[in-house]
Amino acid sequence: MLRLSGEQVSALKFAAHRQLARWSSKPKLSPHQRDQRSALRGAVRVLQDEALAGGCELRVPDADIDGDG
Repeated sequence: MLRLSGEQVSALKFAAHRQLARWSSKPKLSPHQRDQRSALRGAVRVLQDEALAGGCELRVPDADIDGDG
């Protein structure tokens, strides 16, 4: 299983905030960039959860859980 340390989670939050700040100063974004911005905002909300302050484990979801199998 993959693991992100608390420091890595903090680094991801920093990078995400920095990219969102860059995009906020652009007068126009491409449709792809708008989609990425929306996804990045959602990711930042997840990363800000105090439960992740010490790090987290990452796993690949099972195909059965997604209803694909």
